Amino acid sequence: MIKLKVPGKLYVAGEYAVVENGYPAVLVAINRFIHLTVEPTKYYGTIFSKQYQEKPVRWTRSNSLLRLANSNINLNFVLEAIRITEKYLFENGTSPKYFNLTINSELDSIEGKKYGLGSSAAVTVGVVRAISALYNVQLDSMTVFKLAAVAHYNIQQNGSLGDIAAITFGGWIGYHSVDRDWLTKQSQNSLTKLIDASWKGLKIQSLNPPAILTLLVGWTGKPASTAKLISQVKQTNSKEYHTFLAESKKCVTTLIKAFEKQDVNLIKTQINLNRKILQKLQKLSDVSIETPLLTKLIEIANQHHAAAKTSGAGGGDCGIAILNQASEKQVIYNAWEKAGIEPIALQVYQED
Repeated sequence: MIKLKVPGKLYVAGEYAVVENGYPAVLVAINRFIHLTVEPTKYYGTIFSKQYQEKPVRWTRSNSLLRLANSNINLNFVLEAIRITEKYLFENGTSPKYFNLTINSELDSIEGKKYGLGSSAAVTVGVVRAISALYNVQLDSMTVFKLAAVAHYNIQQNGSLGDIAAITFGGWIGYHSVDRDWLTKQSQNSLTKLIDASWKGLKIQSLNPPAILTLLVGWTGKPASTAKLISQVKQTNSKEYHTFLAESKKCVTTLIKAFEKQDVNLIKTQINLNRKILQKLQKLSDVSIETPLLTKLIEIANQHHAAAKTSGAGGGDCGIAILNQASEKQVIYNAWEKAGIEPIALQVYQED
């Protein structure tokens, strides 16, 4: 039996702009995990996840392809990750196997609270890693990213794929999004050719944070639909929207340079600036990015010398704070709790 885990993720800066081709964002992998086990079987296999169904779903093969005994829309990301990974492996001479796959998530709370830590992306990356391990094929991180990105994009049809990058590479990353129009056009080629290609617009770089930098996360209790919010914002294709894109690009580019310089004060300045840029987008698009409770989260953090902003699509979900005075951490947590905000004890995750 093979066991593995993959982390969740949070957006730090660059949200909304990063869904446009080549625009930058900063993300971080965090220590809440999807746990997967996979073991070889004979004649048929099963897929089981407590998050999606009460008992294992049985599957067989038809012309090498996996076929469920009963369709299950909740398994779309899982099935596509299996299909894409196996397609790549089969193109490179591997023979089909049967297996039992089990997936357990701690990205949501025990009570079922959805924190917005990238569940579908983590599942997709985890399945790519589990299936390649089952076939005893070692894939480098970029290949894992590309396979998971193709699978995730095939199902979701929007988004930047930055969450896939953060979960695959771990730690803090600077991410420039792949050109999805280019990616769609490449689907006519063999999968191996696509994976081996240099992806237009894509750039993934590991960032080394200053030692004194501390990341705090608070949850405001309202799960947001990222895909829906992105779709609403992208309808705002005006001069002001292009100004937003330019401002976000400049801000995040400077933020990445601040990490390279180990300049925690500049990092905090750019986090606060990115918040203001997103506030302007909110007014422009009439999309609720920074809810009143997220505003409260940010104001409390600011009062205690921390930079803060929404994380991800906003509309609820998480806010983040960046500080360089660890002594303020518990003070901020206590103030958040009094305001009805749930602190989540998360740490940056980097695989050894």
